[in-house]
Amino acid sequence: MLQLDNILWLPDETQAILFDMDGVLVDSLGLDFTLCKELLSKHLGRSVTLSKDFIRSIFAYHPPEFWRRIVAFIEEKEGISVDADVQQAVLAEYNLARKNAVFPVNPGIITILSACKKQHIKTAVVSNNPTEDVRKILTQSGIAEYFDLIIGNDLHKLQPKPAPDTYIYAANLLEVPLGLCAVIEDSLLGAEAGDKAGCFVVGVATGGTSFADLEGSTFTRRVYSSFQTNHLALQFGDVKKKSLHTPNDFISHMVEHIAWRMGCGIELFWNSNNWPQLGKKLGQSIAALPQRAKSAAALGMIDDGSAEVSVTSTDEPDLLIETIEQLEPTWFFGLRCEQLESSAPLLELLRGLTQGLRVRLHVLVCGVEDPHHTWEGVFRSIGIALGKMFAPNESLPPAKETEQATPAHGIVVEELTDQTAALVRTTAESRVRVAVNCAVHWPGSYNFTVGSSIQVSAFGGLLEAMAKEAGFTLSVDFIAERLSSSHVVTEDTGLVLGRALKELLVQRMNCCGVQGAGSSIQTEADYHSQAVSVGVSVEGRKFVKFVPFTEDYSEFRKSFLLGQDVYGGLFSEDLDDFLDGLAGGLDCSIMVHIRQRVSPAEGWLFLFQHLGKALQEVFQENPCRKGVPPGVKATLC
Repeated sequence: MLQLDNILWLPDETQAILFDMDGVLVDSLGLDFTLCKELLSKHLGRSVTLSKDFIRSIFAYHPPEFWRRIVAFIEEKEGISVDADVQQAVLAEYNLARKNAVFPVNPGIITILSACKKQHIKTAVVSNNPTEDVRKILTQSGIAEYFDLIIGNDLHKLQPKPAPDTYIYAANLLEVPLGLCAVIEDSLLGAEAGDKAGCFVVGVATGGTSFADLEGSTFTRRVYSSFQTNHLALQFGDVKKKSLHTPNDFISHMVEHIAWRMGCGIELFWNSNNWPQLGKKLGQSIAALPQRAKSAAALGMIDDGSAEVSVTSTDEPDLLIETIEQLEPTWFFGLRCEQLESSAPLLELLRGLTQGLRVRLHVLVCGVEDPHHTWEGVFRSIGIALGKMFAPNESLPPAKETEQATPAHGIVVEELTDQTAALVRTTAESRVRVAVNCAVHWPGSYNFTVGSSIQVSAFGGLLEAMAKEAGFTLSVDFIAERLSSSHVVTEDTGLVLGRALKELLVQRMNCCGVQGAGSSIQTEADYHSQAVSVGVSVEGRKFVKFVPFTEDYSEFRKSFLLGQDVYGGLFSEDLDDFLDGLAGGLDCSIMVHIRQRVSPAEGWLFLFQHLGKALQEVFQENPCRKGVPPGVKATLC
């Protein structure tokens, strides 16, 4: 793409740019807002209401048509008759006021025009105003000298816009084929003229038409919010230091997810819907950060959306995005996603990212209930993986001793530092004590004093498998001799363990920062081989979700989730209740991907092991996330 000072991108073959004047080069709309009311009040002897939206809607028309529409409007809405002499007097004063006005040049225009001179790109002004009026306005604004040609609507009986005549005439005088000309317009009227002429049409929302209307038009090929200079800066540090402005809030949010999960503060101003170029700039900014690994993989999730990604540095960048067997790709990628009519802009952003970062990016879309949650899961997973590949050089600060937190309702906190926690929950039926030491792993102790009808001895083995992978020492003491419900044992243990982990995370977040999200997918091999993968996030709603890749959920429930005797009386539905309790206590989301069918005994062991791996990453220290507040981005406090 032809780049003009990090502001405007055009096709490489562009040889000339044909600019509209009002709303593109100069801000004349502001004058019209006040001048129209003043002239009408003066000549009609009474105040007339003309909204800014109405003035903006007719702003692109040449002056006689502009005023004809105003008169028709006030005659219909106000019931005022305006004779021809008054119309002519108003039009004459309007033209005179415009010719004598010094309109401010819109931001970025002089920079673009200077770049055109340096890069030997021809320039012309093509306006719906008389040629000499245009020349005088441009001279008074100090930019007439930048143009090779000035064309108004009064030359050789040319039809005004939306007819293509003036653009065709300008291209012929410049001796540049229309297909090698770019037209820049602020209105649909002018965009239609440029499109009919066969030019590459750029819309800019600094005049008569909104960004959304310009983008929704079939006449424009690219749309800009303004021509202010683009800026993108990433820096490891406080993730709460962020400022993101693009023409689409959802795109901004996706970029934010990547920076957030990498542990970077970000400043972004982007002026157009050139999403491939934004992705490329983002990739180049990430590539400039300290790199510690050539590849990584991750499971990313938020609420009910999830994805898995693999990222590998390469000299041949490539994007491969797929869905699990249970999803129809054409249907999913065509879905509306918040302010986006389809996934096309997100795919463009990802393609640009792979080019700028020079990576092979493989994405597997997994959990879909709400498209925007799924795409958040995609971009979070990319951010998590990139956070493993790029990291600050500084060493982490040492952990600090902290004061004991206020006990949560129904749970007594016996001990709490940033490394250890011991909590007790007592009900009318049971007492459960959970102690966690996340500084070291030793074989834990698991004592369940329960009624003889309950068989949960194997539960301790699964908890130990989880603790070993998480890297912490765990002890559980559960007493309820009269209890006859095995699901209460597992769910209450999960609840207190979750609360203990939450208390630890709050302490560690406040003193040194933690990742706050993690998964069992760490490498490209994990991405391809794990039969069961687990992701955990403390930055979303509390829930547990299973996503089978190769079978219907109803069949998966029968074969794995319900009605299965996993280990001699330890039931599958009780283990599911443990996950529910853990999610409730930790205030977290737990996502389980089932890549291939496995037996309940093998699958649940994998699940607990990989849950431990996910928790290990959740607890990793990250000073860039120190003191992250609660809310959508963190529910720790």
